[in-house]
Amino acid sequence: MSGTTTRTTEARIRRLPFRLSALAAVTAGLLLAALTVGGKALAGNSTNAKKCQKNGWQSLVTSGGASFASEEACTSYAAQGGALYPALQAPCLNGGWQAPAQRSDGSAFGSEADCFAYASGNGVVYKPSLTALPSIVHMEENVAVVASGFHPNSSGALTIVTVPMMSTSTLLAVTNAQGGFTGSSVFTNVACGLGTTGAQYTYVDGSGVHASASVTLDCS
Repeated sequence: MSGTTTRTTEARIRRLPFRLSALAAVTAGLLLAALTVGGKALAGNSTNAKKCQKNGWQSLVTSGGASFASEEACTSYAAQGGALYPALQAPCLNGGWQAPAQRSDGSAFGSEADCFAYASGNGVVYKPSLTALPSIVHMEENVAVVASGFHPNSSGALTIVTVPMMSTSTLLAVTNAQGGFTGSSVFTNVACGLGTTGAQYTYVDGSGVHASASVTLDCS
């Protein structure tokens, strides 16, 4: 009985180094696999970072549309996995392709990819704005109608629709070299008596880029 126990123990001892060696081999295999995956990730980031070299950083932006201050800043961002985009596509990022974004003819974009394709072909993305200030006025109080983001030096139409009677008047409005203008509008002293409650303004420049604003007339 004692002899049998001794032989069994010796057998276990002799097999132990083999089991340890097998475990070591498996562990080494896992470590090698991890290093391989890590190496691919670093190589990918390094390739991405190369886009910043030779002044490439000057025509690139981050995924948020921000430009870089230097090649080092671009390289560091890219090496850490940051996505790089051509500066031309910056206006399309982070939902920038959505309204009020328009093509030069005033048409909207169907998706970010649609905007990317347009911008990559040197298309200018317009983001026009039209505001009426203040947004709530009384009779004979001046309303400043401010436009921006349109084609520069463009002759367009400013349409004013009174609410609720929907009577319409259209005026010629020409943008300045920066693509904007400031006009004025006023409700006469009989507007409340006529039942007027406000007005809607829409400006369309000579190429079709457009924007709208509204104002409320306080008759209290």
